[in-house]
Amino acid sequence: MHIARLIVDPVQILRGRSSAPGAASGIGLAVTRQLILDGVLYLALIDVSSDALTKAQESLSEIVAASKEPVHLLLLPTNCAAESEVDLAVQQTVEKFGRLDICFNGAGIAGSFGHTADATAENLGGVLDVNLKGVYFCEKAQLKQMLKQDLRDVCTGLPLQTRGAIVNVGSIASHSGLIGAAPYVMAKHGVLGLTRTDSATYASQGIRVNCLCPGWITTPMSKNVQENEAYRTPVGRFGLPEEVAYMASFLLSDRASFVNGSEVSVDGGWSAT
Repeated sequence: MHIARLIVDPVQILRGRSSAPGAASGIGLAVTRQLILDGVLYLALIDVSSDALTKAQESLSEIVAASKEPVHLLLLPTNCAAESEVDLAVQQTVEKFGRLDICFNGAGIAGSFGHTADATAENLGGVLDVNLKGVYFCEKAQLKQMLKQDLRDVCTGLPLQTRGAIVNVGSIASHSGLIGAAPYVMAKHGVLGLTRTDSATYASQGIRVNCLCPGWITTPMSKNVQENEAYRTPVGRFGLPEEVAYMASFLLSDRASFVNGSEVSVDGGWSAT
């Protein structure tokens, strides 16, 4: 039996260079904060809005200052729906940090809600561009970089190596329908399909890909959702971004070394009903 050696601070469960599209608000910002708390010292924050990135950096200043070691943040205004901009963001991250170990692909929009018969092509295109093509472009660029990198030992002490880990953000809409949200549901189903395909494709090369599927979470994106949606969730409330971030941090960490291709729900039991 192999006995793992504890080679890091118990609180510091993550190691490496991180990229986080959608990091400026909501779940993405909560994940960025948790990654810092769990030991990541090099983070590229990616969002379409430079102002939002600046505000995110300010909101992180306290935990950055409290870190035992210097935390390095790289702010990269990027439209994730534009492949050339995504490629440049990954290139700049690697030029600054040397490699790319963990990626959280959380960029997304809700779009307009309405029945399919009344929907516009503009809304469909906008949602698919960001929520599906954006995730695809991000993951593609991340995979290309990780494949160039040498394997590194995992930080748990187990006799394993990795090239990197990716978490894509799906939704309860990745495995069910939501009335009036066909474009969003289409995109989130696609994210889960992408995750399953690439997790199988690249596992043998030391890269893990998982899909995190939040339920109703208190974020700017959900502010227009009727509060009675909370009562469809067995726990009787919306989730907090931090509760999603805890799971994201685990999936990205070396402690999840045997978790690959998984659809992980953080929804208060919504998908169980």
